[in-house]
Amino acid sequence: MATINAPTLQDVQYSGDCPAAYAHGQVELSSAQIGDKVRLVKLYAGTKIYDMQAVFDDLGGAGAVLDIGFEYVNGEAGSTANAFFNDIDVATAAGSVRGAFAPVTLAYDAYITATVAGAAQTGTLDVIVSFEFKGK
Repeated sequence: MATINAPTLQDVQYSGDCPAAYAHGQVELSSAQIGDKVRLVKLYAGTKIYDMQAVFDDLGGAGAVLDIGFEYVNGEAGSTANAFFNDIDVATAAGSVRGAFAPVTLAYDAYITATVAGAAQTGTLDVIVSFEFKGK
């Protein structure tokens, strides 16, 4: 069970004078194994997430699924691996899914994460987050 840091994890999320913004996380998976966690993008404490979209290649063999959630950077309780998407079917074809969740406010700085399940996965995963920074 490895932790994979996406290249986009280093991107600074800033919304300027207009608090509504988007964050983009992208990773190219190469034989990611069941239980591997991908840190896609970091958002700051006080961020309110309104919507999310995941766009993916045909990532794996039979039974391949992804969960998308968040993990607090400081290890605080309350992280949820499937807060936004649970068991996205990435086994049969490339596709995209849109969020169907109530807005989530991050109590602490957090990583948006994807967790590999069901089968090893290879290909590109993009996650686009619609958020508003509300302050700490």
